[in-house]
Amino acid sequence: MLKISGKEGRPYSLLFRGVSFSIPYEAGVFAALQNLSPDILKSASRIYGSSSGSIVATTGLCGCNVDEVMEYGLARVKASLLGLVPGGRIPRLLRDVLNKFLPPNAHELVSGKLHIVLTRLHDWRSVTVSEFASREELIQAVVCSCFIPLYFGLSPPTFRGVRYLDGELAMWRADFVSRSTITVSAFAGEYDICPKDGPAAFLTLQLSDSILQISKMNMCRLFYIFYPPTRQVMNHFYIQGYQDTVCFLKKTE
Repeated sequence: MLKISGKEGRPYSLLFRGVSFSIPYEAGVFAALQNLSPDILKSASRIYGSSSGSIVATTGLCGCNVDEVMEYGLARVKASLLGLVPGGRIPRLLRDVLNKFLPPNAHELVSGKLHIVLTRLHDWRSVTVSEFASREELIQAVVCSCFIPLYFGLSPPTFRGVRYLDGELAMWRADFVSRSTITVSAFAGEYDICPKDGPAAFLTLQLSDSILQISKMNMCRLFYIFYPPTRQVMNHFYIQGYQDTVCFLKKTE
């Protein structure tokens, strides 16, 4: 287990993976780290955010109330989409949410620390960006990292004139994940902080670079990639993320 505290601790980074509408789980993780072990967030050399994980990482590092951001954004999704394929609505909604909550100097607060993971369209390569010239540029990077092709529209958004897609699509080609990376995901699998659905870990599924447990709950979470869960389920995800982080912190003491 990676030692993450004390003078003997090695340099480490955090990676918030993409979980789509299961994002309250990662909001719970961030809240637990913030409340119980803020030094982990402060001392991490880099905090990566891929796809929806970039929303949690960005708003959290900017000092926003991540719980409030998630509640506001997901409430608007439920009210506006009614479970239908959203097309271009989600990118616009995401921009609205970020514009509402991010402070004017958001790009200055996160530059150098936050690393947003993108998939470059023309060569399908995994790219990370960590320097942002403006608040708008930061928002553009987050929108690009979250863009699921076809589901969110036909024309991918641009960052600095280049088109990018969801950061998870090329993660299997990423070279920044190492043994000193603390990985966070709402899917049960081979991650440092994730749900523990059952003891049958030998029943697994290889999905891109991820090894997921085959479980009833993971099948539900895959469904929630495209369809927002009920408020009750979202509250459960949040509490589970918080509790799983508590367990992780106890193991690393």
